[in-house]
Amino acid sequence: MPKFILSTLYTALLLPIFLRWGRQQAEMQIDKMQESVFNTPGAEAPVPPLVLIGALGLIGSHFFFARRALHLKGWQALVSWLLGLLLGLSIFLKRS
Repeated sequence: MPKFILSTLYTALLLPIFLRWGRQQAEMQIDKMQESVFNTPGAEAPVPPLVLIGALGLIGSHFFFARRALHLKGWQALVSWLLGLLLGLSIFLKRS
């Protein structure tokens, strides 16, 4: 049980940091899109590639940590990830 809780906390604590950073990146991207819309419409992507890579890295690192370091079963890693998402999102929304 402590391994499951640790795996859940991993995502719950890192997710608000990632979401805050992702929001800043998206706002900067919106500024870029507004600047470039005059000359080349649609030249900038709405979500920066760095944010997508970061999201994949966060998801992948959770499962790597849960499966390899903590030796959780696949379904336990998935459930801890889902609970971590809920907790992390609630922390992010409470602080916003």
